[in-house]
Amino acid sequence: MSYLPLLLMLVLFALGMPIVFAIGFCTLLYAAFVAEVPLLIIPQQIITGSDSFLLLAIPLFILAGMIMGQADVTRRLVAFSLSLVGWIRGGLALVNVMTNVFMSGISGSGLADAAATGSALVPAMKRSGYSAAFSAAVTACGSVIGPIIPPSIIMVVIGGLTGISVGRMFLGGVIPGLIMALMFGLTCYIVSRRRQYPVGAPFSVKGVILAFWEALPSLGLPLIIVGGIMTGVFTPTEAAGVAVVYVLLLGMFYRKMTWGSFYRSVVETGVMTGTVLFIVGVSAIFGWVLISENAGDGLGDFLLGISTNPAVMLLLIATILIIIGFFMEVLAILILSVPVLMPIVSSVGIDPVHFAVIATVALSTGLVTPPFGLCMFLMCKLADVKIEEYTVECIPFYLCMIGSLVLLIFFPQLVLWLPDTLMGAMQ
Repeated sequence: MSYLPLLLMLVLFALGMPIVFAIGFCTLLYAAFVAEVPLLIIPQQIITGSDSFLLLAIPLFILAGMIMGQADVTRRLVAFSLSLVGWIRGGLALVNVMTNVFMSGISGSGLADAAATGSALVPAMKRSGYSAAFSAAVTACGSVIGPIIPPSIIMVVIGGLTGISVGRMFLGGVIPGLIMALMFGLTCYIVSRRRQYPVGAPFSVKGVILAFWEALPSLGLPLIIVGGIMTGVFTPTEAAGVAVVYVLLLGMFYRKMTWGSFYRSVVETGVMTGTVLFIVGVSAIFGWVLISENAGDGLGDFLLGISTNPAVMLLLIATILIIIGFFMEVLAILILSVPVLMPIVSSVGIDPVHFAVIATVALSTGLVTPPFGLCMFLMCKLADVKIEEYTVECIPFYLCMIGSLVLLIFFPQLVLWLPDTLMGAMQ
């Protein structure tokens, strides 16, 4: 294998070149001077890599999340969460986690969830006496739940790359997402008690009922998405379209949606989608390079030389993904790694849905870890805190992520029970 393009890519990363351009440039050099193939293969691979009906779900789910932020959905979900747990010590922190659970069932994007909940809750937490760094840490780490609980953009991409059932992956992410939310909630409660963070208004059954009634239309969307996919009424891409129409109708029903806000949502979706699908297309070229150089065989021989035990293999894979996630964008890692790892996963008998959920959890940690976590940057800017202060507050939440990952690896039924129960065991 020629290591020169790979070494050049690492140098360009270190010099600060955007990852997608470094990948594209080095692949172009490989095609021209190493493989000596017609350069027409470069645009062909870019188009082929992003030309998938399944990937159409990405812009639709992003658009649903953008419209949700304009349509008063977030405020209603926050109010409902506040009525349930606001009376507990550190209630606003718990509301933050719970709102992220509800939001994750709509947008499928951790960044979209962080933006929506952060803009509403970080200022409120700071006004109530929570430290700015803790407020940013809770919001950012809570947003990690977004790509795990269905729908999930990461799982949609994995499905497009591997052919794994998106419906099974969606169901497989429900219990892991709730486990992580429970760990985050417990952490928030312990920290809040130690620091004597404030208690909200007393619990009121009437308040819960009223808040639930206001939030009920929003809470119904995750059930429609997952239920429709599970019963075969629509595909994941069609489910994303249903989500857009549903949230748009909610905005009209709540009388919060205007032509101006709809236009802003569409523009923001276009920018984000263009970035995502450009990364997908360019990464497909690099995948072609890896296949050409039999990189998968080399990595497979290395990992299989360490162990063939499924649990140990998943631990190794999760560790590799987390470490790479410190330095690369989540979607780029996904595109580059999953096609290479799938043959290894199959060779040791790991259930593909189990692998997909573990990969999703491991990759999601990259959103909130320095030095390049997108949710980290967003929350630090919103809360006006330094990355160092934010990172210290995140340490307990990082431990929760690692703990939940280990739990899911050694107890695969936490992932597989729900899809096997509702959709039948895979043959």
